[in-house]
Amino acid sequence: MIEKAYAKINLSLNVKSKRVDGYHDLESIMLPIELHDTIDISIDKTQRDDFVVCDDFSIKITKYNLVHRIIEAARKEFGFTEKFSVNMHKNIFLQAGLGGGSADAGAVLRAVLKLLKIKATKEQLIKLSIDIGSDVPRAVFSRPAILSQKGEVLEFLDHVAPFYILLVKPVEGLSTPDVFSAADAMQEELEHGDIKKVLEAYLNNDLDELEKTMFNTLQKPAIKLLPEVEKVINNLKEDGFRCVMMSGAGSCVFGFTTSKKVRKTAEKKYSLLGYQVEATKFLEDKVKF
Repeated sequence: MIEKAYAKINLSLNVKSKRVDGYHDLESIMLPIELHDTIDISIDKTQRDDFVVCDDFSIKITKYNLVHRIIEAARKEFGFTEKFSVNMHKNIFLQAGLGGGSADAGAVLRAVLKLLKIKATKEQLIKLSIDIGSDVPRAVFSRPAILSQKGEVLEFLDHVAPFYILLVKPVEGLSTPDVFSAADAMQEELEHGDIKKVLEAYLNNDLDELEKTMFNTLQKPAIKLLPEVEKVINNLKEDGFRCVMMSGAGSCVFGFTTSKKVRKTAEKKYSLLGYQVEATKFLEDKVKF
């Protein structure tokens, strides 16, 4: 079975206080985009354990990665004994703030449910996936959503904005724990905003208002760790992109435009400069279970 694992961008990201479990309370608008990894998964009757391989050798596949962990969590929740063979074809940039690892875990869980014909409630899926990672519940459903608390509270959105998107990532990535640690060390300097205003602008396709209201609490800490992020942001603005911001914990930057020509010109420019670049748009299709 082939299952697509869709990346996301954060239209807003408000990082709140650190919790006793080590996570942070979050408030974010997360939107799936068409950029995706491809998961080829099947029931494997020859294996004594789940077998996971990836075509990106920079990723270390171990017993404890997100894919293994979510299969084990599903096995515990639903009581099945089948083992799985999983082949991952990576397209989502690594250490980019695009949720690639979470997307893979979410897609694998959807595929397991389909292969075994298991019907699960939203509550079951959130409960078993939240301990894998704060973005995994959202990635399971791969729908536009407002995410809050640790990531287990999801309010789905139906709106899909018609903007063209360009993703530009510096060669160097950023470690999510490192960015959160940097944020914890500079609390007084962090930016926070009003997600309700961001949401209203997004639902109205209002680029002017969206540009004024959107924010990412982690952007300043990320720039402190990797100044190249700020350079990309400034350059994309000069190239005519709107609503330019870093996604998640970075280091990927996105920008919106209503012009395919502007996007195509910039895509070529940044590719020649050695950046990882992807022209994409918001995901219109809903994933199926």
